[in-house]
Amino acid sequence: MKAIYLFFAFCLAVVNLEAQVRAFIAVVKTAEGKKKGVLHKVDSANVFLQSSDGLVAVAIPTIEKVQIRPLKKNFEGVDLIKIGSEEEYTINSRGERVDKWGKEAPSPEEELGVTFFSIIATAIANGLAAPIHAINPNLAKFKFDGDVLSNKIKLEKLSYYSIYYQANPNILAELKQIKEISNQFKP
Repeated sequence: MKAIYLFFAFCLAVVNLEAQVRAFIAVVKTAEGKKKGVLHKVDSANVFLQSSDGLVAVAIPTIEKVQIRPLKKNFEGVDLIKIGSEEEYTINSRGERVDKWGKEAPSPEEELGVTFFSIIATAIANGLAAPIHAINPNLAKFKFDGDVLSNKIKLEKLSYYSIYYQANPNILAELKQIKEISNQFKP
């Protein structure tokens, strides 16, 4: 049985070597207002957020609700702009510009029209995509009440999203959870 636990510990260690630390935004609602920042660390007394003001400590008894959101990349617009023609044209025996399949080259007015409409299409596509990209749904919500035991469980789950926990996971606690799950499993 101990060999199985050692095997799981080894697997977790290997997975943790390859795992990347992923930052999450935490919106912490207290009686004083909301505080927003990257969830840095959760301990028994405080939740630490990295915000524009630096590292902010929020006392756990003052927390009413915590929302976890993914850290999003900046919006990069779609580029549909086509300027002119990208094909190479040659002059055939009748003196017309044609591509390699014999199709006539577009006139300057047609090329200008294509460029104009591609700019309009790019503006519309980016105008529609930007608000959709701005939506940042919650990954998790934690509502804290007066119950000490339930708050402790919620804090433990909240800590999984912190940068500190991801960089320094508690392997013994993970093994304990695996043992509890395996004890509940009855073939």
